Amino acid sequence: MRTLLLVGLLGYGVSLRAQPVREPKPDARRLHLGTDSLEVFIVRQRQWQRTGTIVDRLDTIRVDGELRLQRIYRRTDAVLGNGVDTLVDHFPDLVPRSVQSRSEGGGTELLVWSAGRLTGTLEQPAKEKQSIDTTAAPSLYSSASFDLILRASPLAEGYEIAVSGYSARRGATILTAKVIGPEVLAGLGDTWRLDANFGGISVTFWIAKTSRRLIREIVRVSPEIEFVFAVAR
Repeated sequence: MRTLLLVGLLGYGVSLRAQPVREPKPDARRLHLGTDSLEVFIVRQRQWQRTGTIVDRLDTIRVDGELRLQRIYRRTDAVLGNGVDTLVDHFPDLVPRSVQSRSEGGGTELLVWSAGRLTGTLEQPAKEKQSIDTTAAPSLYSSASFDLILRASPLAEGYEIAVSGYSARRGATILTAKVIGPEVLAGLGDTWRLDANFGGISVTFWIAKTSRRLIREIVRVSPEIEFVFAVAR
């Protein structure tokens, strides 16, 4: 939903309209490190069905003396399939370093950002292996880290952001979000609500004001179908 799962769901979306880019200014020191568990639900015509779980872990690591943020995102789900994504970004500005994504049905995506270049491969069922080797502007982020960029941003009422994102599956995309306002979720505390456009998919995030944990997310893949990701209580 926000990670490569959202990239995979883009096939349900509509075309993206051009929008001006407001430069992201994430600071990962705002993020809560550790492990979160979320429940996954599919909602069809207001009928909820629990389909699986997500375990989302954030840690810092050092690679060649550089401090990085590592995210390991494990999905076990009867509808979306099982998968593991490992995302590594520079700490604290979230400039991308690498993406490794393996999922049932979605294949394998490997990306590396280094010295102004983006290289990698994409392997998908029944398709030829795709190689990637191109220049990468300093402002190009990993689409898979979109929610982390939002959570690490200086959120306030009315705050807007547009992110130039990239994934091997969809290429370059502009991802946008706006803080609608504060919202208290029963039993879960104070959050910021953000409405976002992820390459044509409408997404709403609820982000905890203090810890910046992702508390809830709704992904609207069609007028009849939504996916809901909610922190396990």
